[in-house]
Amino acid sequence: MSTPNKTEIRAFRKLELKQHGTAYKILNGALKNPYVLIAPAVIIALGTTIYALIYCIYLSFMKWDPIFGTKEFVGLYNYKYIFTDELFLTALKNTVIFMLVTVFIGLVLKVLVGVFLNKNKPFHNLVQTIMFSPYIIASVAVATIFKYMMQPSGGVFNQVLGLLGIEPSLWYMGEDSALMSLAFITIWQGMGYGVLIVISGLRAIPDYVYEAARLDKSSKSKTFFHITMPLLSPTLFYLLVTSSVGAFTTFDIVSMMTDGGPGTATYMLAYYVYMQGIRFMHYGRAMAASVVLLLITSSLSALNFAMAGKKVHYQ
Repeated sequence: MSTPNKTEIRAFRKLELKQHGTAYKILNGALKNPYVLIAPAVIIALGTTIYALIYCIYLSFMKWDPIFGTKEFVGLYNYKYIFTDELFLTALKNTVIFMLVTVFIGLVLKVLVGVFLNKNKPFHNLVQTIMFSPYIIASVAVATIFKYMMQPSGGVFNQVLGLLGIEPSLWYMGEDSALMSLAFITIWQGMGYGVLIVISGLRAIPDYVYEAARLDKSSKSKTFFHITMPLLSPTLFYLLVTSSVGAFTTFDIVSMMTDGGPGTATYMLAYYVYMQGIRFMHYGRAMAASVVLLLITSSLSALNFAMAGKKVHYQ
């Protein structure tokens, strides 16, 4: 039996459309549009996101008692409360410090390690795989492991410090060292992912750019700062935005390791929202804090786009 050619197939489709009528023609044409095909998923995603956002803003102006199911409009009282709450201001300060440390120190380390591992050799590929593994491990597991490793007495970290003749640290149990301990764990966990992103950006830079630099007898430092870094700027910009937002929404590692302590040393904004809503059942205050957190992360992203975006060089 011979296979029908394109002309026969086209004629058969025209005949099929005539037999089914106008409605079938419209549906058949619509299904060929890619936007129609993704519309259901987009509608569901936007519907759930927008509804949750609007409902969150609505509840931030209410005093809601979920036990009796009563809601009372209180205007800006919840916002006034959180901005005069010392715990919220402490959480905001801790979150900003945490973000600055994890983002900028983490970004520098990711670039340095990425440049070092940007070689297509078995050893370097093995190291890349090993470094990426912490990123796919659940944060709960990471927090549990470091909770034992950072024990003041008998912990691996203090044993290593003892061998080096350095005084042991309280790590996450010390008021002065707890926040930096969490920052260290966060940098460590995200290092593998960031390094792979940097390596991908480095390998996307055309070889002829480096060949031109070699012909001009450019030194390695000049090549790195005047060629590699500008062409790597889109990758660094992506890491800057995502890591900044991620740092501001840090919750699981705080909940698992410190519960905001010791004292309020590791109290973060996301943990403040959790405590107000789940522990204290002040849902209006929790929603107001959530709106403030949303505004901060949105403003931070916009600021990154406005300032760093101007210095990003796309090929």
